[in-house]
Formats: sequence, C-alpha cells, structure tokens
Amino acid sequence: MRRAVLLVSLVWAGCTSGTPAPQGPNEAAALVVAAGMVAVEPSPVDIVSAGADLDRLGLAEVDQVFEVTTPADEPFAFELISRGNANAGPVRVSVAHAADNGAVPLGGAETLADVGVDLSASSTVRRDAWVDATGDGFARVTISGSVAREQVIAVEARTDVGRTTALVAIRIGPTSSINLPETSHGDYPGVVDEQTIYSSDSWRFGLPTLAVSGDRTSVVVYEGDQGDPNAHQRYEMRLQHDGATGAVTGGASEEASPDTGHWRDHEAAALFNVLALVHSGVQEVTLKLSFDRGATFGQVERFGGGVGGRAQARLAQIAMAADYTLAVVYWTSGPTGASELVLVEGRPSAFDGFGSPTRFAFDPPQVLYRGALDVTPAITGIAYSQGGDIVVGYGFTSFEVTDDWVTTATSEFRCAVRLFGEAWADHLVERDVVVARDPSVSLVGEGPALRIFYAYEGVDGVRLRTSPDAGATWSAPQSIGERWSYLPTVLARDQEGALRVDLLYLTFNTYGTELHLRHWDDFDTGIYGDFRLTEAKHTPMPMTQQVAPDIAPPAEPFTITEISWFGYDATLDGDDVVVVYDEQTTDLFQIMIGIDVIGAPEAGEATFPGSADGFTPAEPPPLAPGLTEPVPPPVPDHMHQLRIARLD
Repeated sequence: MRRAVLLVSLVWAGCTSGTPAPQGPNEAAALVVAAGMVAVEPSPVDIVSAGADLDRLGLAEVDQVFEVTTPADEPFAFELISRGNANAGPVRVSVAHAADNGAVPLGGAETLADVGVDLSASSTVRRDAWVDATGDGFARVTISGSVAREQVIAVEARTDVGRTTALVAIRIGPTSSINLPETSHGDYPGVVDEQTIYSSDSWRFGLPTLAVSGDRTSVVVYEGDQGDPNAHQRYEMRLQHDGATGAVTGGASEEASPDTGHWRDHEAAALFNVLALVHSGVQEVTLKLSFDRGATFGQVERFGGGVGGRAQARLAQIAMAADYTLAVVYWTSGPTGASELVLVEGRPSAFDGFGSPTRFAFDPPQVLYRGALDVTPAITGIAYSQGGDIVVGYGFTSFEVTDDWVTTATSEFRCAVRLFGEAWADHLVERDVVVARDPSVSLVGEGPALRIFYAYEGVDGVRLRTSPDAGATWSAPQSIGERWSYLPTVLARDQEGALRVDLLYLTFNTYGTELHLRHWDDFDTGIYGDFRLTEAKHTPMPMTQQVAPDIAPPAEPFTITEISWFGYDATLDGDDVVVVYDEQTTDLFQIMIGIDVIGAPEAGEATFPGSADGFTPAEPPPLAPGLTEPVPPPVPDHMHQLRIARLD
C-alpha cells in the first residue's frame, strides 16, 4: 500500500486554533460530491454516523451521508464543491477524518495522509482536526489516493447563506465511479520545442493564459509575494517569451480581487502590435490595451453594471478578429437572482502611420444570454472566423438544494453564432447532469458553411461535437479521454487541404492531473492518436525531522508533481499549437497553521448592428519590441514550473 501526503495550497494569517464556529440556523449551502463530472447521490439511509465520533469534530449531527466503494489499494478520486449566491462572498469547504475502519483517528487532519488519502485544494488552512478550503463565491477540494480499509471523511460546506454537513464513507468493495481508469497514452512525438520560462514558490501562483503575436508569446498568470511564498496577497504577472531568442521578459499589476485562486478571471488576445488583457474583478471588468505588444498599456476601459445595476463579474474572456475587432464577454450575477452573459465589442478608432491601431472605441454592452437562475458559469470559448463571423461557446451549472439537503447540479452548454453582418442565433448544444468547467470552440471556413468545433464536458468526460452549417445542426458527441477528463481546448485549421485538429484536455491519473492530447492529421478520415503531454509523478523523499510538534511524520513521505488547478492554456500560431502549463510539485504535509477568512465584497439590453461592409483582414505593420523588463531565471527547486511548448 502506498501512503499519501496531504497536499494543500497555503494561506498564512492570524491564529491557528479554536473550536468550529457556533452552529446557527442550519440553512442549506450547496454541496456537491462529484466523481469526475457527475454528482454522487447521497444515501437514503444513514448507517455511517453511528461509527463516527461527531463530538470530536464539533458536529451535533450531519445533514446527509454518501457511500462509495473502491477495491483495496486501488486509486480513486472525487471532489467536494460548494458555491455562494451570485458567485460571490465567503465560501468554505472543510474536511476532517471522522473514522478509520470504525475507530476514532488519533490525531488531526494529518491522519488522512497516514491511511492513504490525499487532499488538494486552493487556499487551505488547518483548524484543529479540520482542513478548510476557502474561496470567493466558489470553493472545491479534491480527495484522492488509495486505502486498505474503510475510511469516513467529514465535510462541511459553509456560505453566507448557511451550512451543510455530510459524511463520506469510502468502503472497500467493487470498483465504482470514484475509481480512476487506467490510461496507456504515450508521449506526443510532435513536440517541436519546450522551455521553462518562469518558476515560483508562491502558493498564489497559477491560472495561466496566453496569446501569440509574431515571435512573441504573452502569458498572464497570477503570482504571489516572492519574499513570502505563504502570503495571501497576489498580483497579475505578464510574461513574454521571444520565440527567436528564448528570452523572457515581464511586468506586473496589483490584484485587488478577493478570490483566492479558484477563478481564471484573466484572459489575453493579440494581433500584431495590439495586446489586449481582460480581467474581471469584484463588480467590473477591466480591459487593458497595449499598442506596442505589452511594453506599455495606453488605453484602459472598464465595463460593469449587469443585473439590477450591481453584479459580480466572473470569467471574462476575449478574442480578436483579423481586422482588430475585439470581443469581450463576461458573466454577471446580481441581487435579483439572475445571471447574464454580457458582450462588449470594439474596433480601432485611431491608427499610426503604418495602419496599426492606437485607440479603440467600444459599443454599449449587450446581453447574449439571460437566465432566470443564479448560475455558476464555465470558462467561455470565443472565436472569430476568417470572414469576421463570431462564435461564443458558453456553459453554466445550476445548483438546486432541496428541502432534504440534496444538491442537484445541471449544466447547459450553448453556442451563440453571429455571421458577419447578420443577427445572433443561439443554439443549445447539450444539457446534462454534470458540473461544467470549460466549453471551447474553434472555427474553419466562414459564412453559412462555417464549420464549428465545440468541445465540452459530459458524463463520460470530454465530448466533441461539430456543426457544418454555422450551428444550425450538430453531430452526435464524440467521447475523448475518460470520465475524469475536463477543461478541453479544441484547435482546428485547414492545413494544405487536410483538416488538422488538436484537442487538449486535463485528466486525472493515479498520482494527479495530467495534460493529454487527441490529435487528428485529417479529422474527416476519423483516424486519431491519443497522447500524454505531461506525466503526474510520485517521488519518494527523505523525511528526517518532525514537521510540527503535534504531527508525526509519515512512514513513506513523497512528493507529487502534476498540472495545477486550471493550470494550462493553448492557442494556434499559424499551423502550430502553442501551450503554456503550470507544473506543480507539492511536498509532504503542507498543512496550514493559520486561517484566512475572505471578506464578502459589496455585494436595458443593447443590440449590435452588424456591419454590412465586407470583412477585410488587417495587414501586418512593423512589430513593436513588446515587454522589455527582465525576469529572474527559473529555479528548478521551486514548487511551480511554468513551461511553454510548441506542437506541430
């Protein structure tokens, strides 16, 4: 049997000890136990609580119980997810070891590691027997590992609405939905180049995104205090990789959002000298425009509003057409209980002597989708075609908590299409009982014959549908990867008469998260190959000292190397794929001894007249130098290694 470590992202702050918060009115907070993309149903009868010492954990009772099975010493994984109303406010998912084969665990949260259970999350702290994962509007914990005997895990989800408590019994038995499928994908032979461009030891580092312009790849990523890797402050870092020389330069901006690493709230787009960075903050979206490839940002625009005039902005996304037309979309959730997907488009309003833009003008925001429910959005995919058509692939999950504490998660995946000069058409691609994360779109051709590739998550993992007629009809779904596969990025292009398609996605193996690829040399032949781009690794390590006065070291310490939460992005550069990914190595017993409570923030439809003029792509001007500030070279021993790879 392998022994596991407890893997967490750290936040340093005030005191470390204390009892659980007093229990007030027990209103329901959303709590989903998910195996892959599918929720686990609670057990109709509670036969678990009797074997757990609830008093030790400060629990008077539990609201629901879950029972899952696994063969002894076989790898498994499941997630614990909660969200706050309007995707804002303090959310906490807490985990404790409730029982070990019917006995009371002797110790705190570290006893989970002793029996073979790993815990991975963003912004976690230790609180007596509990480990708390906190977030702004959303929090999640991944439980994984392998066990030799029955274990019971206590869970508490707490939001500003109330709380829900649960017990999850992991029983030794047949293979079930929590067990991980075996994969035998080999390494991709088409990796042209790969380079580590930056490293960090901060627990705040992560959530990278990228854009390519000429020989420069611009990467935006969150970073923490380099002098104090455990500090909770973070900033937005911009890195630029010179493809000709391999040099890396950068710059940074302060980050004021109360989020702690669950939302990828920044994105980038580029064309020639224009680099556009969008960021969704507390109640507004900020767009920064550089007209010299990131050396300076000469224009800043802010968009806000939303439902009821007050809204939490989330998951801003951006795309740029070949004529510099710029599209920004973002989600808002407001006090009325509804959610909107908002679009803002802009175009150059001033140019230099080479025809390169120096200023943009923007249309009023318009609502692409308005739902009656308060939903949790997925990362949106946007793409412009060669002829100026625009496609927005979006998805969202509705969480419904019933009177008997059961949370049902239902996701919709939709596709909004506007052919150049025409009105919008919105299509439902699929509705399923899953938790959405990231639909992605890619386009080939233009006009009524526009071919859309739409990747998303289903009960069996990543799915791909195609439309040959601009979204009017759709193919049956094609399954990619296994049921633990998620966060797809589909990239299609016509390459010398062949329809070349790459679909990247994350998946979970025995030791953690890996980046995989399905590749078609010519999609229409149906012949493809499945490959691994990164490998999750388990590495034994020496342990010669006690990690804390009250915590005994594990018998078999080790590190885990894997892709971090939402830890990659990819785009096309001509016919090649450029991908950035954050490979994170976590060593043993990173259990927090402080606590960070995230404070809650202060919690008419326009139409766009499509131009009837012909679409004309811009001609490339002389390219500006881009970012010029040097950044420190990567340190191999750092927890985070940020890499760029180019795929043929």
